[in-house]
Amino acid sequence: MKPKVYMRDYNGILQGIKRRTDDLEFVSDPRNCDCILLWQDVRGEMYEIVKINRDHFHKPLIIVQHGRQATRDYGAPENFKLLADKICVWGQDDYDRMCGLGYKDKTVITGCPYFSRLKPKEVHPDRNIVFAPVRTMHEEPMNLIVHWELKKIELSHAQDNLRNNHDKLVKEWNPQIFNPDAYGESIPYHEIDKNFRLIAKLTPLHDKGLYMGSQNNSDPMHAAHIDNCVQLLQHTDVVVSLEEGTFQTLVMAMDIPLIIVKGWKLTEFAGKDYSKDRVELQTKGATHVEIGELYQTLERELAEPGRLSNERKEIVLREFGDINSNPEDNIIKVIKEII
Repeated sequence: MKPKVYMRDYNGILQGIKRRTDDLEFVSDPRNCDCILLWQDVRGEMYEIVKINRDHFHKPLIIVQHGRQATRDYGAPENFKLLADKICVWGQDDYDRMCGLGYKDKTVITGCPYFSRLKPKEVHPDRNIVFAPVRTMHEEPMNLIVHWELKKIELSHAQDNLRNNHDKLVKEWNPQIFNPDAYGESIPYHEIDKNFRLIAKLTPLHDKGLYMGSQNNSDPMHAAHIDNCVQLLQHTDVVVSLEEGTFQTLVMAMDIPLIIVKGWKLTEFAGKDYSKDRVELQTKGATHVEIGELYQTLERELAEPGRLSNERKEIVLREFGDINSNPEDNIIKVIKEII
C-alpha cells in the first residue's frame, strides 16, 4: 500500500515528489495522511501546521530544505528549534551545520531536488548579463545602485554600436513613426544592445518601475518559477548579484560566471535583527568585487567564462549534493522509513 502524504510546497522544491504517484498517494487533509511533508517548520502557516500536528494529529513530520543554507534558521540570530522528526538537507554544508546544532539524528542528506530541472546552456548570438537583485521584505537601495551602474555599461556599449555603424544607419534607418510601412527597416533597441544586454530578474517584491530596460519577472510562489529561472540561464553569459543564494547556486550548477558586488548586508528580516550575527556567504565559486571594479570584472568574465568552472563545481557539490544522485528517491526513502 502506498504511503499517504500531506504535502505543502514552496519554490517548486517538491514538484518532483508530487509527480511520484506510483510511490505515494497525496491527500488534501492532514488527518488522513501517514506522513506530513513540508518545506519548513519555523514560520507562518507551516509553523501553525506543525503545532496542530503536535497537539492533535501526531503524524510523522518531515521537512525538506527549501533554499540555499536555509538551515541557518536554526542558528543565530533566529535560533529556531527543529520541530520536525526529520529534515532532508541538500548537501554536506547544511548537514554539518545541523550536526553542529545538535540535530545529527534528525538530519539526512538527500540532495537538491532541482537537479532534474537543470538544462544545458543554449548557443545565442547576444551577450546577456542578468542582474539578480536581493529579495528581502522591501526594495533595497543597493539593488538599484548596482542595476543603474550596469545600465550605464549597457548604454555605453549601445552607444559604441551606434557610433561604429553611424554612416550605415544614416542611410538605412527609417524610424517607424515616420515611415509606418517600413517596419522591417526599423531598428529596435534589442538589435543595438546585442554586445551587452542587461536583464533584471525580478520578483513581486521588487519595484519594477525603477528597473529600466529588459526584465524577467517570476514569482517564487508560482509552480513554474524554477523552470523560468533555468530557461533564463540557458541564454545567460554572466550573472551579477549582491549575495550568494539559491538562484546563484543554480547559476554555478549551470557553469555560468557569477559576480557578487560588495556593499549589501542583511540587517533585518521578519522583525529579526541580523546586523551582528549574519555573515554573508563568500565562496570561491563567485567573484566578489567593489562596484568600481564591475566593468573590468564583467569584461574578464565574458572573455574567460570557464575561469572558475572547477570552483563552481566544488561549491555545487557541497551545497546541492551529488548531482548524480536522485533526491526524490532519497526523500521517498526517508518517508517510508519514518512511517
